[in-house]
Amino acid sequence: MAHQQSGQLRHSTFRFVKALFWLLMALIVAFIACEIQGWTFLREPAEKLLTKQLEREVKLDAPFKLHLWAGMQLDLGHLYISAPAVFKVPHLVDAENISIKLRYKDLWHFKQTSSLRIREIKVEEIDAQLIRHADGVATWQFPKDDNAPDSPLPVIETLIVKNGNSRIDDVISQARLQAKFKTEEGSSQEELRSEVSINGQFQGKPLKAFLETPGFLPIATQDADAPPIKSKGWLEYAKLRVDFNGQISDLFGRQDIVGNAVVTGPSLSVLGDLTGSVFPTTDSFRISAALSKHADIWDVNVDSAKIGKSTLSATLQYDPRRQSGQVPLLSGKIDGSRFFLADLAPAFGTLQSDGTPAQPTEGRAIPNRPLDLPSLNFMDADITIKMDYMNLGNAFALPVAPFKAKLSLNQGKLSISDILANTADGKLTGSLIIDAHEPQDSNAKRYPPQWQIKLGWKDIELGKWLQVSKERQEAAKKQGKEASPYITGTLNGRTELSGKGNTTAELLGSLNGNTTLFIEQGEISRLVMELLGLDIAQSVSAWLGGDKSQRLQCAVMDLKASNGIIKPEVALIDTPVTLVLINGNIDLGQEKLDLLLAAKPKNFSPLTVRSPIKVQGSFVEPKVRPEAAPIAARLLGSVALAFVNPLAAILPYLDTGSKSNSYNCSQALHGYTPKPVKSEPDKTIPSTQPSPAPAIPGH
Repeated sequence: MAHQQSGQLRHSTFRFVKALFWLLMALIVAFIACEIQGWTFLREPAEKLLTKQLEREVKLDAPFKLHLWAGMQLDLGHLYISAPAVFKVPHLVDAENISIKLRYKDLWHFKQTSSLRIREIKVEEIDAQLIRHADGVATWQFPKDDNAPDSPLPVIETLIVKNGNSRIDDVISQARLQAKFKTEEGSSQEELRSEVSINGQFQGKPLKAFLETPGFLPIATQDADAPPIKSKGWLEYAKLRVDFNGQISDLFGRQDIVGNAVVTGPSLSVLGDLTGSVFPTTDSFRISAALSKHADIWDVNVDSAKIGKSTLSATLQYDPRRQSGQVPLLSGKIDGSRFFLADLAPAFGTLQSDGTPAQPTEGRAIPNRPLDLPSLNFMDADITIKMDYMNLGNAFALPVAPFKAKLSLNQGKLSISDILANTADGKLTGSLIIDAHEPQDSNAKRYPPQWQIKLGWKDIELGKWLQVSKERQEAAKKQGKEASPYITGTLNGRTELSGKGNTTAELLGSLNGNTTLFIEQGEISRLVMELLGLDIAQSVSAWLGGDKSQRLQCAVMDLKASNGIIKPEVALIDTPVTLVLINGNIDLGQEKLDLLLAAKPKNFSPLTVRSPIKVQGSFVEPKVRPEAAPIAARLLGSVALAFVNPLAAILPYLDTGSKSNSYNCSQALHGYTPKPVKSEPDKTIPSTQPSPAPAIPGH
């Protein structure tokens, strides 16, 4: 009985094993058959599953072949993924003749880490519509779990694209571009070749670009140890041209870049627009630099920068990672072998941002082009500036050499501090601050940019510093002499001004503060003084060779600015020959002149014109006319009396530098000082004697 039961058990087991064998064989045969057929019956279920998961219409058109032996391979005749209905575009992706290969171990790794590695992708033709609206909604966005971490981009080991096209329309970055790309990557490094070309607009300006590499995949490995790949390309943007030749690696990871770039353009501000940095408006430029980007940090070594007439070099580091002020940081140093101060003029409104001349308003001379001061909030900076040679313009015979300063930009506040400039045996010190900080709260009140200028100049030798005209030099050369300067002496002074505004015109029209300057131990050309006094006979004599310098006993100007109106508190030039007083005002806001030049020659000449000179009108069309002669003495006296007290107030505070002046400037107005009135025994009885008129030298 037991033997019979054992036989039945063995028979049952045999039948089970046999059935299992035939089932396994059937599965193998079915698998082989499906492999041969390419699992075509899975096309529609896969299409429905993807449509449901992506919440987009997905089409997987024949020929559809899926192979699962030794990895997964999908060959597809046509792939279509629709864009969201809110976008008026035909699709997100439309591709022809696609082949995708994956390893099972890579799929397992993706399950564990959400990092997908694709063995190979081949595409005959592909078109992608990458559109993003102002609210951030984009065609490439798919539903996802908000609690799930972001997945990195897939790593593709082999990519072959015969013909690729992409439309990029991004409202947020203001990019409207058409990109064409292709890659033919063979088995050997020598056969690799990839290229991409871009044409369209960026931030409303035309953009073209081209990049050629031995292959896209070596620079898209997302492998920190991946070797760099030689790359070459160019970019044109709003008359800006960038040529690059170097190496790129880990394009979708750290995006490391090493190479050389040459940049030319109409203004540095255009380069700032392209890179999202803060650069001033300048003349046309050419920059040659070595670039290195590693772990988000850009190191830029500018070996040559030609901006206008200036020649500069720089070593800079750009960190786009958010700093305490939530903006990138630019740091380093700027050196200059030759810098021309006139090249700064475009930054104050003489040129448009694209390099074209800015035309002032009709009838105006001061530029009123809005300065791009709000962009100071987009970046912080910490830069040391050193110029070996700074040309101040044709009016100056000597440059500033050297010029040193510290430039810092912090949350919209630009500061050029620690200014130290040497010229003509003297020096210039001070600072410039522009506060264009914008509050984070959009509802907070916004104020116009605030300006503050503090400068001081000390012991500057005017005879060495100021340029003599070419005519004067040529006349002296014919006589075998050296042209004598118009004025000599030591210049000292200081200025403290503040203002506000988004344009140069607004700034000058709002100036408040003081500027004081004086000259000691100097001489002034007699020709200049005679012309100021309009002494025709002696001026002609000077032109004929009798121009002898006169000792400059005193020269002081103390100017007060109030809401853009400049008025001399004191303005006088005194020599043994002539006393010149200047009164009136200059309205920078309205660009109007209203000045009185009262000159009193101290010697006698029958042709001396004693009438003060009125300078009035606009900056564009000034008008000069003599005041009526009968009131000349009264005007001179009244102006002198107005200067007495302000001059006495500032004399103790004038920094006389390293020189000393035995002549006190108050002596120039001594004859105009009101004499104290003597007390009368009985004040109720009015005096019958008229008050003495102010004494006027020479009268």
